[in-house]
Amino acid sequence: METSFLLFLVDGVVFGLILSLIAAGLTLIYGLAGVLNLAHGELLVICTATSAVLIQFLGLPLPAALAVGIVMTMGAAVFLEKILLQPVYRLEGEERTLLGLYLTLAFSIFLHSALIVTFPLAFLTVNIPAPSISIMGLTLRTAQVVAGIVSAAILAAVYIFLRKTWSGMAIRSLTQNETGALIVGVSVKRYRLFVFLLGALLVSLAGIIRSVVATVAPEGGIEFTILGLLVCVVGGIRSVYGTIMAGLVIGVVYTFLVVFIGTYLAYVALLIIIMALLLIRPYGIVGERL
Repeated sequence: METSFLLFLVDGVVFGLILSLIAAGLTLIYGLAGVLNLAHGELLVICTATSAVLIQFLGLPLPAALAVGIVMTMGAAVFLEKILLQPVYRLEGEERTLLGLYLTLAFSIFLHSALIVTFPLAFLTVNIPAPSISIMGLTLRTAQVVAGIVSAAILAAVYIFLRKTWSGMAIRSLTQNETGALIVGVSVKRYRLFVFLLGALLVSLAGIIRSVVATVAPEGGIEFTILGLLVCVVGGIRSVYGTIMAGLVIGVVYTFLVVFIGTYLAYVALLIIIMALLLIRPYGIVGERL
């Protein structure tokens, strides 16, 4: 029983780290652009589906296929930010938020339909040669260990980037006080595009890492978007640190709920838990801190 508990805990932590990668991009985009990107999960699927098609039908090597998948995802993010969302940036407050929701939802539905109709069998699975590894007497899947370490390293790099680099501090300043940042010469347009590209990169990497531990299907975008939004809300919609913490909590809780009550009831129970948490902490577990 103890061994099973530890294995489920590791699964939950790894899943939580992947969710944090997805949600970190959502948090940055909302913090700087004021848009909740409901197409974020579909961007993940663009990367995995493109890579799968290139591998299955063109015989492209795995690294090259994954690189093309990331580039395609970032291209979709550029289209979204530079063309589709331009009317949104002319608005302020609730009007900006609502129009952003409508446009990104429409884009999400379009991408979802196009992907599952055009590439219904574009499943991506990245296999690790060594099936298992023993750590302190506990046998783990090598894929779990690799996925967990890589995810944690990427999240640490993002956190350090935001805290220690000039560009990271510029993003934080725009999020906290856009007028003040403009006065000192920080470009809103440039950094708005940058966070969309960064978000696309993070969600692409999340999809690739997820494919190491489980197959990523073309229809999975909606689920990743929903889970990413839940992590953002629980962590505090403007807090990357909170997003990481919330991702770990939700990943572990969801994994154990799936084990004990099944996938569908797990979603219901998870939503009930999140609603109860938000009644106690309405601004997320760490509030607004980026």
